[in-house]
Amino acid sequence: MIFRIVTAVILAVLLAAASAAAQETLYVTDQVRITVRSGPSTGNKVIATAQTGDMMILLGSKPDGWSLVRLSGGKEGWVLTRFLVKERPAKLRLAELDPANKDQARRLEQMHKENQSLSKNLSETEAKLAELQTRYDKLSADAADVMALKARHQKLQAQFDKQSAQNTELVVENKSLKFSSNLKWFLAGAGVLIVGWLMGLALHRRKKRWNSSMY
Repeated sequence: MIFRIVTAVILAVLLAAASAAAQETLYVTDQVRITVRSGPSTGNKVIATAQTGDMMILLGSKPDGWSLVRLSGGKEGWVLTRFLVKERPAKLRLAELDPANKDQARRLEQMHKENQSLSKNLSETEAKLAELQTRYDKLSADAADVMALKARHQKLQAQFDKQSAQNTELVVENKSLKFSSNLKWFLAGAGVLIVGWLMGLALHRRKKRWNSSMY
């Protein structure tokens, strides 16, 4: 009989300790609105909702990710464990800061927004710089092509000028040869005429002398 009483007392103490350990105060995490259901699954009925900063007592939990909680109004239900945290959310802690700390927090938030804006501007600037680099590379390639074409044009122009000079020399030489040939034929013709005229003159004198000797 005494043994049964002692055993019952020990069991009661253990159950009380377990219950006290299980009833841990938890909070709903930042920027979340969750549902409280009648059972540990999404198929159970929604009996309440909770949002960021709402306090609730943990009564038990299951390894599949559900926890049994008691809300501040006394209602009990099941919520997803991943939405619960042990520390008070930053939103609540920030609201409880003194004015100086609140001002610092606001400035930190403003600096964070400015940093995000600067990061965005930096990304846009880097994108524009990359675009400009691509354009520069294309212009450089085009300029190299233009310089190559210019050099080729200059080379062809030099060859053309050289060929033109050679053609001019050939034309002058051809004219000189033609003039020499014409002059040669002219002199030959003139020689023939002179010889013929001299021969005619000689014949005429001889004939004249011959006629004089007859009389």
